[in-house]
Amino acid sequence: MKLKHVIYLITMNKFMLVVAGYEGEKKKKFNSFSKNNQKYCDKYNIEYIEHSRNVKPIRGKFNWVKPFFVNDLLNNKLKENDILICLDADLAICNFDQEFDLDYGKSFGYAIDSANTHNTGFYIIRNNSWSRKMISLTIDEERYKYYINKKTYHERFKNHSVFWDDLVDQASWYSLAGIKRHSDISFWELKNYGWNSDCDEKTIYDVKDLEENVQLFDSRYNVTEISLETDGTFNINKVAYYKVINRHFAGNQKWNTVWLNPSFLKISLYYLNPFRVIKFLYIKYRPKFIGKFNKIIGK
Repeated sequence: MKLKHVIYLITMNKFMLVVAGYEGEKKKKFNSFSKNNQKYCDKYNIEYIEHSRNVKPIRGKFNWVKPFFVNDLLNNKLKENDILICLDADLAICNFDQEFDLDYGKSFGYAIDSANTHNTGFYIIRNNSWSRKMISLTIDEERYKYYINKKTYHERFKNHSVFWDDLVDQASWYSLAGIKRHSDISFWELKNYGWNSDCDEKTIYDVKDLEENVQLFDSRYNVTEISLETDGTFNINKVAYYKVINRHFAGNQKWNTVWLNPSFLKISLYYLNPFRVIKFLYIKYRPKFIGKFNKIIGK
């Protein structure tokens, strides 16, 4: 190990950020997620930062608050080379044996999730000139004004809509890295993981720059779709329940606290419970069955 690497490890601090603008019952549920985050941080000597008071939407969306807050932390609070772990408020840390970190030399890391998106609901960022510039570009007002009125094509839905109005900061990363909006083929199998697959005049990073600075975590780090719990519409990068590191309840899924740092026995009893499975399958397939039945009898 080189001396500069040793010095970095000694002087580097780690932080975890969660932004949550919830009220009422949702806030009560978030509190259990937050306690779980704190326990994880205590184990790895990470300073936990929770921004959950007087949170006001930016550009009409709460999702913009996180990158603006990250921008402030990188430029005004954190030291050079400090590590910041950013979680969406609806993400449950499941595996406390896995320490979140970046490889030496990488500036930004995130996972291609189980639903096959370059998902920014979990990411790790190193405070350096590259990452500060990247976050600045993510929230840049000129880029926002350009993309917020630009419709792009969705391959699965076969329609055009405003990506930035839907996925906000994640859509901003897609534009920076030139990632096409959707693929039914896993991004893990595409050339360069989909980087530079849909570039335009405002794409910033070429593949070489991304390879040098960005670390991709596998889909276990951001499980948004999972068999027998979600409807599976986009369950392209399948992850077994016992391998989940972070369970992300994206897309307005109902939060389930069973995923908060569960034991193998606890999560197995939940996941393989035949009554839960039958109920899930009934809810999922009942409308299809009724539709086919009505068609047969001529209704």
